[in-house]
Amino acid sequence: MTQTQDRAPSAFRVRRQRRSTVVVIVVLLGLAAAFYYASTYFSETAPVPVPCTTVAPVVPLKPADVSLNVYNATNRSGLAGATAKVAGQRGFKVKKVANDPKKASIKQAAQIRFGPSGADSAKVVQARVPGSVLVKDKRKDDTVDLVLGKGWKKFGAEPPAPVATQAAPQCPTVTVTGS
Repeated sequence: MTQTQDRAPSAFRVRRQRRSTVVVIVVLLGLAAAFYYASTYFSETAPVPVPCTTVAPVVPLKPADVSLNVYNATNRSGLAGATAKVAGQRGFKVKKVANDPKKASIKQAAQIRFGPSGADSAKVVQARVPGSVLVKDKRKDDTVDLVLGKGWKKFGAEPPAPVATQAAPQCPTVTVTGS
């Protein structure tokens, strides 16, 4: 055998090995890229905290929370005093008892006068006075005036006590571990 014949097959083998090596490297790089791409779908990511607001339960007002002025807008003598006594027995804080300072003529059972800060208190009174109407005025405090009209008979039945509702769901607690 000559020297050129020995070199020819070895040069061919070297080129074939290089091609095989390049193909294997390209295939391995492709597989690595595919695994990396797939791993982005399965990797654990830290949860993103969502905004959470906790709403404090609103406690409904009770008659003991309401400051009440009782005014008589009728000709019936002693009506405001007798009504104020019953209002006190029902738990209201009675402040003033007198004739209506506005001297209004009220045909309904009663007018409930209140300012912006007394709106909730006025609703507590209205729930206990059937046939009453709400009248908003510009007073600064939360007192409520119960002005008895010609249709006044008596306080109505006590509304049912509010039932405790299910507690609001708690905000989710998320534990994030550092990496």
